[in-house]
Amino acid sequence: MLGLTGAAGAIAPNLLVSPAWAAQPDTPTGQIVVGVSQEPTVFNPLMPRIEVDDGVQLSVFDGLVRISPDGEFIPALAAEVPTIENGGLSEDGLSWHFKLRDDVTWHDGEPFTAEDVKFTLELIMDPNFRSWRTTGHELVRDIEIVSPTEIKWRMEEPFAPYMSILVETMMVPKHILGPLDDRNEAPFNQAPIGTGAFKWGSRKAGDHVELVTNPDYFGEGPFVERLIFKYIPDLTVLYTQFKSGDIDIISNQYITPDNYAEAKTLAGKEVSVVPSPTVESVFLNNEKPQFQDKAVRQAIYAAIDKQTIIDALYYGLPTPSESYLPQQSYYYNSDLPQHEYSPETANKLLDEAGWERGADGIRAKEGVRLSFSNSTTSGNHLREQAQQFIQQSLGEVGIEMTIENKPPAVMWGEYWTQSQFDSVIVGIV
Repeated sequence: MLGLTGAAGAIAPNLLVSPAWAAQPDTPTGQIVVGVSQEPTVFNPLMPRIEVDDGVQLSVFDGLVRISPDGEFIPALAAEVPTIENGGLSEDGLSWHFKLRDDVTWHDGEPFTAEDVKFTLELIMDPNFRSWRTTGHELVRDIEIVSPTEIKWRMEEPFAPYMSILVETMMVPKHILGPLDDRNEAPFNQAPIGTGAFKWGSRKAGDHVELVTNPDYFGEGPFVERLIFKYIPDLTVLYTQFKSGDIDIISNQYITPDNYAEAKTLAGKEVSVVPSPTVESVFLNNEKPQFQDKAVRQAIYAAIDKQTIIDALYYGLPTPSESYLPQQSYYYNSDLPQHEYSPETANKLLDEAGWERGADGIRAKEGVRLSFSNSTTSGNHLREQAQQFIQQSLGEVGIEMTIENKPPAVMWGEYWTQSQFDSVIVGIV
């Protein structure tokens, strides 16, 4: 990974709606339209997905626990968060005991029980099921259902992050998926049933997903009748529709920095610059022969003028980063060697490694041409401008980078998950 920019200045918009929202309504009313630049397409929360799918999934499903705005673990489907003090966790971190709420129903009216928890944890580790993450879950052993509202298991070894992983582990219904032979192609995956504040409504592919209120939700809310995720792939159009009021909130991509100056003056809108955990990055596919030489990777980084990209394209809002960890993280290391833009260093590295320029100016070594494609999501104009700038910079040191952008659904499908790309520009969260 080559860290391009650590986005410490993401722009988060919020629509200032009716004062009635300050006093939460007795019954759900109205709707919120969320603008997303990439289309949500994965609705089974246990399957491989990208960040834009999370908004839909977190509205439809619940985990055992969640994290509060203050960063504390709080119960969701669990009646309490297991701790050493309440006997839910053993001091050695190996024994886990969850007590569950007894007032939760699935959207079809069936009760949520410990059977669903056991089924979910076992499904994640089923070799025939395409799980998006098995980390931590592979350590779970001897799952025992104590009662419909109690479940316990042991861990093969202590694993400190497991409670955090459970926050992102949405429970799925055994009574729907359990009887099926192929859960990868289940109808459930396109019309899910969860326990969340919103129920599945409808989807118009390429346009929007509509969720409707769950009147039987066990938690606080919901306060609106409908939650609509509207797909708008062009970031300029996305901002224009926020500006006009056609959408209420811009999700994931936020407002792009080039629109910030105008956005903060819009009447009836609240726009804030807030830290973001996203780092814009260039990822290289190291299975490609041209990237297997360390000198090539170092030369590419030296040839990229990160600060000019930040200043000229991103209006100076992000800050440089040498790590994929957010700068707000406890584990962020500010003392890593700082990037230095130096075409001279890039040329020297490549010359010494034996990459020679051909008649067209592009370098090659042992029959491998120093040429590769770079891909990102079509319609993200800042990434596209960054690509063009990087393409020019690399060309000056004898590296050919072609641009092959794709719609989000294609970009983040098998092209990304099965490493079919040469290189990509992507935001890592």
